[in-house]
Amino acid sequence: MKKLILFFFAFAILSSCKKEVITKSHFVGEIFGGGIIVEVNKDSKGEEHGLIASISDVALKSLWSTTGPGGAIITNANSTSDGLSNCQLIKLTLGAAGTACNICLDYSNEKIEDWYLPATSELFKVYFRQDMINSILENDGNIATMPISPERYWTSTELDGGSSAAYTVNMLTGKIEYFSKSYDNLRIRAVRRF
Repeated sequence: MKKLILFFFAFAILSSCKKEVITKSHFVGEIFGGGIIVEVNKDSKGEEHGLIASISDVALKSLWSTTGPGGAIITNANSTSDGLSNCQLIKLTLGAAGTACNICLDYSNEKIEDWYLPATSELFKVYFRQDMINSILENDGNIATMPISPERYWTSTELDGGSSAAYTVNMLTGKIEYFSKSYDNLRIRAVRRF
């Protein structure tokens, strides 16, 4: 009888103890998920989500698309905040001719393959954090990393209402400008979400 009481007592104590789950918080500037974290937010459940930039440019010079002299195929990739949906539209409309987007979609680092060409506001977040990003990437001891260059980078955001231009972010000035999709060769830095 004493053994049975002891068993129930031990069971009651053990079942009343809650299992504590310790999760690591991520931070801006952390090398994580195949790149470097540019933004971290918590959702209503307290789960962290954010934006990661690739640790190097995925192309030093590339066209946005190879759709002929005027680049005159409209993709409707007009989101300024969702580069992934832009890339899906570009891929659907242009296929292999969606050069900049395809370079990002084909990129892989640390077996992570969900990269895409950032929308305007996503790339602007990279611009905003570039001093910190460059400092970390220049001093991480990894020869594969590359700081952000003070040049123009393509975004996945097509000029709204226009067919031959897409937006860029000038990493020297922060200006958001548009250039010819099939004429101008610009840099590309991929991003992904977590």
